[in-house]
Amino acid sequence: MGFNFSDLAFLQVPKKDITIDGIRLIFEDGAPRRIAFATTHAGALKRGSGDRPGKILLPFKETVLPFIRAELGNDIALFPSKFGGYWRSFDSPEEYDKFEAFIRKYHDVVFLRDELDLSLALSMNFEEDEEGHTEIGDLECKAKYSGDSDAESKLVDKCAEWIGLLPYYKYVDYICAVPGKSGAMNLPQRIVSKFDTFNFKDISSHVYWRNKTRHIKDAESVDEKLEILDESGLNIDADIDLNGKTVLLFDDLYMSGLTMQYVAMKLKERGVSRVLGIAIVKSRKNK
Repeated sequence: MGFNFSDLAFLQVPKKDITIDGIRLIFEDGAPRRIAFATTHAGALKRGSGDRPGKILLPFKETVLPFIRAELGNDIALFPSKFGGYWRSFDSPEEYDKFEAFIRKYHDVVFLRDELDLSLALSMNFEEDEEGHTEIGDLECKAKYSGDSDAESKLVDKCAEWIGLLPYYKYVDYICAVPGKSGAMNLPQRIVSKFDTFNFKDISSHVYWRNKTRHIKDAESVDEKLEILDESGLNIDADIDLNGKTVLLFDDLYMSGLTMQYVAMKLKERGVSRVLGIAIVKSRKNK
């Protein structure tokens, strides 16, 4: 049996079973669903004194721990806190410095807790006071709503740069833009089609809605939204070999994340091994 490089590339990445019940639970459990070092969790890293170099406290370890291990070492662990969340105290100033460098690198990235195997957004869409867009949020808004080709070109470069920098992401087998309404290509599809420096294959045109007439933003409950997605009839072409593959799902705006999780579930039903998610921006209005 030949050596499978992907087994090594994704060693720290879980393989989740995605179910409707699991998706519902994410929305119902009331626990934090994002980590943003630039804003909400700016104080996650705390420096100590004397023989206690410091500690880190995070609300969850899903998504973020595989990145910590990829950057800092496979032996890194986070421990449950009796007050909620996960923590780690540092054994040395050098270990504190490593975590500080990790947070600098991922300062604007938003780590997301959902049913995907890994899930993140490159930035929030608005600044913390919601008075204006973030840098990437401004580009996303201009490209999506104003048809600004220069903004779209800059987004292509920024997204490609991050996919190349992130552990795991550039080693996927396929990339797929989350499908929008039938007809013209949406922003995620246009951006994905312009990546030309990676070895993965774009399968966006093979994953589409057969009958998308309603948008889930028009529904109030999770069950209503799931009903709309079921009615929309997601099609995944049968001639695409997905068995045992790793797919990167790409979207422009992550609000609740329900559509991305639904598409990921359907991909796994077709035999996909892992689904990694990346969005350009995360909305502030959704938890």
